[in-house]
Amino acid sequence: MKRLLPHSVIVTACALGVSLAPPASLANGTACAEKSVVAGAVRTLDDIRAFVKCAHEYAMENGTAETRRAFNEDARWKSLPIYVFVDELKPTGEESQVFVYPPDRSREGQFWGPLIDVYGNDYYRESDRIVRGRGEGWIYYSVPHPVTGREAPKSSYIMGLDWDGTPAVIGAGLYMRDLPGTCNPDEVTAAALEAEPGAERLQELVRCAAYRFEEAGYFAAFELQNNPRWRSGSIYLFVLNSRGMQYFSSNPVTINGVAVEEWNSNLFMERDVASPAAAFGESTLYYDALNPASGSVQRKVAFVKRVMVGGEALLVGSGYYLP
Repeated sequence: MKRLLPHSVIVTACALGVSLAPPASLANGTACAEKSVVAGAVRTLDDIRAFVKCAHEYAMENGTAETRRAFNEDARWKSLPIYVFVDELKPTGEESQVFVYPPDRSREGQFWGPLIDVYGNDYYRESDRIVRGRGEGWIYYSVPHPVTGREAPKSSYIMGLDWDGTPAVIGAGLYMRDLPGTCNPDEVTAAALEAEPGAERLQELVRCAAYRFEEAGYFAAFELQNNPRWRSGSIYLFVLNSRGMQYFSSNPVTINGVAVEEWNSNLFMERDVASPAAAFGESTLYYDALNPASGSVQRKVAFVKRVMVGGEALLVGSGYYLP
């Protein structure tokens, strides 16, 4: 029977180094100054790798007792769902002891047992192979999210570590809510963006809408225009054609009786918004627009993603208004 691991499987995509010693780039201590890398600020895969390297350095410098306390208690190292885990380096889950596991400290000192992920990978066999052969690298897997409890994809970075003379693996990972197959409708919504405006929530909403559009094609247009998931207050979706003209929108506002599709041709001040998005796949836009919630023109930050629907290149976008 397959069982799920709380944090690690291990399909390698990139591996660097072979030593359990601190990386040379961090050996002088300046790259990981106190509070320069914190769990609550982790947003990207680059952040995760830096976070793990700094956690590795901290463990090497402070010993196991202080490291276990800090990883479990200090906000610098724990801001769920971001946390640092440490396991004994063994080729099987029956042999691998849990050294640090902040989501559930009662698991520390126990053994995970045989653990196979939903992709059929043996977590600990792969972990042992990567760390002993490469020293460190990326792992990709699906596990229950420590906050929602829902099965979610996670990308983690792991490194070898000496834990009081016992070979161990230390790592941390990022749950990504805007990957194909995720985009849960109760997590990625226009209402969530309205409640917490910012680049991260905006990109999640647009990417998830784009995946839905590509998945269902033009049949998704009615949903994207009318489902409350995609519209809340001043937040709404729009779709542009290859000339930057609006194809449709979930914003029902009209100005002087003229539909938004007819008055927004100069919204971007004649700027070519399609070509940069086509070249880069995604782009961020800055402009002034009528806020449907306030009825006034305000500064706006938008994000657009290129999709191919029915053989036509379109841009799916949304944005939030600045005060």
